[in-house]
Amino acid sequence: MIVEKKHTENFTILYVEGLIKLGESAEFFSSALENVLKNESTNVIIDFTKIDYIDSTGIGELVGYLGKFTTQNRKLILVNPSERIMKLLKLAKLDTVFKIYNTEEEAIAAESSGSARAQA
Repeated sequence: MIVEKKHTENFTILYVEGLIKLGESAEFFSSALENVLKNESTNVIIDFTKIDYIDSTGIGELVGYLGKFTTQNRKLILVNPSERIMKLLKLAKLDTVFKIYNTEEEAIAAESSGSARAQA
């Protein structure tokens, strides 16, 4: 798993590549989120463009960190999940919990203006 980080406006964008599943990849993913949570004060966008697979452990990490970021009055936003991952999020009704956008630009524009219109 590879995680690259970029800063823009009031957001930290995490570009994640690979699988998020039980074991080292979930731990690495969790570590990347924990690092942003503790060391930065920005909202976070996770770019799912290059995430091939996410299992229940990865979903659990996302939900757990959503709670942690929300407690700090920060946002955790998902961008461009694959059709398969989107189906999983909808099945678990997490598409109603997370703000999900098609593009990074769309997410930044909507969340910066406060008119949070996520994709359905």
